[in-house]
Amino acid sequence: MTFKVAVFGEALFDMIEQENHDYRPFIGGSPYNVARSFSRQGLDCSYLSPISTDIFGDKIYQSAVEEGINIPVNNRSVQKTSLALVYKDEQGNPDYSLYRKSVADLDISAEQLLAMLPKDLDLFHTGSLALVPEMLEVLIPVMTVLKSRGVKISIDVNVRNGVEIDHGKYVAAIAQFVTFADIVKVSDEDLQLQGLTGDPEHLASAMLKQMTNGMVVLTLGEQGAHFITENLNIKQDVFKAVPMGDTVGAGDTFFSAMLAQLLRDNALTPAAKQQDLAYALKFGSLAAAINVSKIGCQPPTHQAVLSKLD
Repeated sequence: MTFKVAVFGEALFDMIEQENHDYRPFIGGSPYNVARSFSRQGLDCSYLSPISTDIFGDKIYQSAVEEGINIPVNNRSVQKTSLALVYKDEQGNPDYSLYRKSVADLDISAEQLLAMLPKDLDLFHTGSLALVPEMLEVLIPVMTVLKSRGVKISIDVNVRNGVEIDHGKYVAAIAQFVTFADIVKVSDEDLQLQGLTGDPEHLASAMLKQMTNGMVVLTLGEQGAHFITENLNIKQDVFKAVPMGDTVGAGDTFFSAMLAQLLRDNALTPAAKQQDLAYALKFGSLAAAINVSKIGCQPPTHQAVLSKLD
C-alpha cells in the first residue's frame, strides 16, 4: 500500500559555510526536506507551497521533479525564493540568518491551498517557517477541513530567532497551530526559544494538553529522543554518524522517516502498540544518523535505513 502525504512550508536555498569560509548552496527548508525524505521513503508525496519563478525557484522545481515529488499545476509565484545563511560551530551545528519577507512559499490563500489538496490524503505535514502569524488565516481553515476529513496532521515546531519582529506573537501563533496536530516534533532548543523553562520532558508532555489525542516527539540532540503520549514515554539513544558531515536537516530526516514508518505500521495514533512506536522512533533516529554522515540534507531511502538496522 502506498500512503499519500502532502507537505506545506518553505523550500529555500541554504548557503552553508564551509571550512574555508566559502559558502556552498544547498536546496533546503525544513518542510521541503521532509517532502524529499517522504518521497525517498516510498510515499506518494505532494509539495503544496508555491515555488518561485526566479532562478533559485527553477532549481527547486527541477529538484522536486527529480525526487518524484508531485507539484500542483501552475503553483509558481513571482515572489522571490527565500534564503538562509547557515553558519556552523565547531561541532557542525547550524545557526541561521533568514531572508523571509515577500517570499514565494507564503504567496497563497486558504482557498488556493484547499483546492490543491490531494484526495484520499493520509497525512498533511507543515511546520518551521510556515508557522508565522500571517499564515494563521491560511492554514487554520485548511487544517479545520483536514480534521473533518480524518486526515492526520503533523507539525514540526522548529522555532527560529528573527523570523518575526514580534517574537511573542510568533510563539502565540505556533501554539494555535499545535492545537490542530495529531503529532508534533519539538526540540529542547525549540522549547527554550518559546520562552519555556524547566525539564524538557515535562514541557513536552504538557504540550499534549493543547492537543486532542495527540503525540509529541521530543529531540534532545546528543541525548537522543523521546516519543511521548499520555501513557508512554519511549526513549531512543542517538546513532553515531560515521563519518561526521554536518547536522543540517537531521531533525527533518528523523521526523519524516519516523512518520513514514508509523504510516507503514498503521501506528500514527497513541493507541498503537508500544513496540511499533518504539520501532518508528529507532527507524527515524537511524535515518538521521545516515543524513548526518553527509554534507547538507540528504535523506536516505527506506531501503538504506533497513540495511543498517539490526
